[in-house]
Amino acid sequence: MLHLSIILLFILTSLTLYYIFLLHQRYQYFRRRAIPTPPFRFFFGHMKELWRVPSFHRQLETWTKQYGKIYGIYQGTSPTFVVSDPDFLQEVFVKQFLNFPARRQAFSGSKIRNVLSSSGATWRRHRHVINPTFSAAKLKMMSPLINGCITNVMEKLSDHGRNGNDFNIYIYYKRMTMDVICRCAFGIDTDLQNNPNNIFFKKVEEIFSRNIRLNPQNNSHISSARENCTVLVINT
Repeated sequence: MLHLSIILLFILTSLTLYYIFLLHQRYQYFRRRAIPTPPFRFFFGHMKELWRVPSFHRQLETWTKQYGKIYGIYQGTSPTFVVSDPDFLQEVFVKQFLNFPARRQAFSGSKIRNVLSSSGATWRRHRHVINPTFSAAKLKMMSPLINGCITNVMEKLSDHGRNGNDFNIYIYYKRMTMDVICRCAFGIDTDLQNNPNNIFFKKVEEIFSRNIRLNPQNNSHISSARENCTVLVINT
């Protein structure tokens, strides 16, 4: 019995040490590639620090100023490139698309499968189907509709500018985005800048607020790449 306990303890210790070794190797991902990365904690990576800061996105912008337009962070043990270099993004998303076709699921656990919630071969199929909708000719046809939505929001912003009142611009961006989608995709003029209580807008807000609570990191655009690493795109 004693020998069995010793053997089990030895196996458990070996597995634990092997797991720690694998984690250590995982945390060498950026160092082996000479990619700068902020200081991080073992097992947590950078997530502890990102949880403590008021704004996930602002912290990434701060690190961008310190470490450059391309650097790495660890979401737990998952290596993630943080990128704000347009040339690098062009290389990954366009020129090297065949090598980086997959996408991380934006809404994990969702039963709905579309271009936002799917990944892998399913995402590629969805993307292939909708690509013709966004050809240069069709986007040009949409321009008057989009410009109309932009004009509406600019009028609201001009009113705030004349009055000197504080306001949350994110609300106007959300309404403008919904107006553009409704006009271009469904042929419906919702005019949310003047009709913020529109039922469609309220329901969409409910859907996205629920998913963002489940996935707080989805405040930025995320795209998966090769070698189990991720490219996190931020706007600067």
